[in-house]
Amino acid sequence: MYSFMGGGLFCAIVGNILLVVSTATDYWMQYRLSGSFAHQGLWRYCMSGKCYMQTDSIGERESKTPNVHIIAYWNATRAFMILSAMSCFAGIIAGILSFAHFSAFERFNRSFAAGIMFFVSTLFVLLAMAIYTGVTVNFLGKRFGDWRFSWSYILGWVSLLMTFFAGIFYMCAYRMHECRRVAGPR
Repeated sequence: MYSFMGGGLFCAIVGNILLVVSTATDYWMQYRLSGSFAHQGLWRYCMSGKCYMQTDSIGERESKTPNVHIIAYWNATRAFMILSAMSCFAGIIAGILSFAHFSAFERFNRSFAAGIMFFVSTLFVLLAMAIYTGVTVNFLGKRFGDWRFSWSYILGWVSLLMTFFAGIFYMCAYRMHECRRVAGPR
């Protein structure tokens, strides 16, 4: 039971670190624009050695026509990544509390609550990655000829796996505790 919780806590901590790094860095996508390399993240994009805030879409400085849909998808992706990191952090706190003392209440199990928080975190990061992937492939990918996803984006997918496995481990710990509780002391 404690080995499941230890493994889950390890996965959750690594997943939360990856979520924060992925959300904060500027390498979700790399592309070639006007003969020079550029890259973008959720908060800003950089080209020719200068970085600009993501409040206006790429190329908007040249065309002066705002693209509201692009800004909305960045906002949605940012929001889901932040919610994912917050729910993962709450799961870590519940996981540490369940590790210290498995459960103080009969009806409320901290291990179960931690597992649920990790699955919620997984759902949020899945939504963020799906939104970003869909809009990038269908809109930005067509806008730029030579582009690719980069390491910040990949870290987002790895964090999804880590939070998912953290939830699995904590649910296994919960089931093991329930089986021992039902079987009673021998």
